[in-house]
Amino acid sequence: MKNRIIYIFSFLLLCIGCTSEQQQLIYSGYNGNTECFTVRVRVPDNWKIVDAQLKTDQLILEFNRGKRIEKQSVPLSFPIEDLSENIRFRGTNRVGGLVIFHFTKEEDPKSAFNPPLAKSKISKGLRTREVYAIFRTSNWLMLHFSIENTDLGNLPLRPKINPLDNFKLINGVLYFYFHGKREKRNLPIHEFLEPHEEFGESGQGSSFWGNELRWTSTIEIVSKQK
Repeated sequence: MKNRIIYIFSFLLLCIGCTSEQQQLIYSGYNGNTECFTVRVRVPDNWKIVDAQLKTDQLILEFNRGKRIEKQSVPLSFPIEDLSENIRFRGTNRVGGLVIFHFTKEEDPKSAFNPPLAKSKISKGLRTREVYAIFRTSNWLMLHFSIENTDLGNLPLRPKINPLDNFKLINGVLYFYFHGKREKRNLPIHEFLEPHEEFGESGQGSSFWGNELRWTSTIEIVSKQK
């Protein structure tokens, strides 16, 4: 009887250990186009990202918590249509527990931005919390900006106009409406350009996630025409 109790107790400890090992990651949205994608996931700060694969319905994440390389899949809220087989993982931005995974279709191995360059910043006041993240690969610049109320910022978040028209980027200055007022923020995007380069075509999108207003833009980097 004593041996049986010891076995049951050991089994329970094993189950508890397995549960703690399988810490659930929190998916927080994705956006992109046929050329590049970004996926947001809440990942503990002590998890070192090793690699990632983007599938039509999930993100497969490889990470190391100090013992070995592990894998875990994160389901996407909606399947990605027409995802290219040539989409590859390029790197991340880390901002306050949120990891922004970047994938692009093309990458020049001789690029000056290999490995890619990333820059992130969090600004928190009494009423709002803001985040920007910039990521540069060989031929893409990916910009992310978000703003949300703090516990003291209890004004209504949702603007009265279409979210897609809520943000405009002009010469590195982001203009947007928040709480019915026009705001602007300087983004250091020109730090990510070489002298012989300029910005090409771009696409953007914005959305609400909980009480957070988000904006993302992808800008193609091209050589200046002589």
